[in-house]
Formats: sequence, structure tokens, C-alpha cells
Amino acid sequence: MPLLVAVKILAVVAILLRINVSLSDLAYAGMLYHLLLSAFAHINARKPSGALPAVICLVLLVTSFLTQNAARDVQSPYLQVAAAHSVTP
Repeated sequence: MPLLVAVKILAVVAILLRINVSLSDLAYAGMLYHLLLSAFAHINARKPSGALPAVICLVLLVTSFLTQNAARDVQSPYLQVAAAHSVTP
């Protein structure tokens, strides 16, 4: 458990500091999986109110990911690929 706490803190630091774009994108992916699994675990345990913090953080994470290139000098290539696939002709 202490290792997971440290990894979560390091993921937030990697996203906020953005020393390396690839590391930041990896941190986004790791946090996405963690929050999804956390929400599903609470729902499967029949405690949906426990999933609320994970769902809120998931919405904030997705918002942060979608707006990260507007605030950064070095663009994330994955966001551009995701935007190209979501545009419909």
C-alpha cells in the first residue's frame, strides 16, 4: 500500500511539472486505469457512494488531459491523435 500511495503522488507530480511529455502521458494513463478500477470496485461491492470520489477525479483527469496542450509549450502527440479520431466529417 505505501508503494501505491507513492506512485499516485509521483503521477500527480509528473502531470503537474511535465518534465517529460512521455512520462506525463504515462501518468495520465496510469491514473485513468486506477480511477476506473477504483470506481468499478466500489460499484461491484454494492457501495456506489464510494465510487463518487473516483468518478469526480476521473472527470477532472479527462478535463485536464483534454486541455493540457493549451497550457503547455511542448504538445502531447496523443491528444492530437485523439482529436483527429473524434472529428467526424
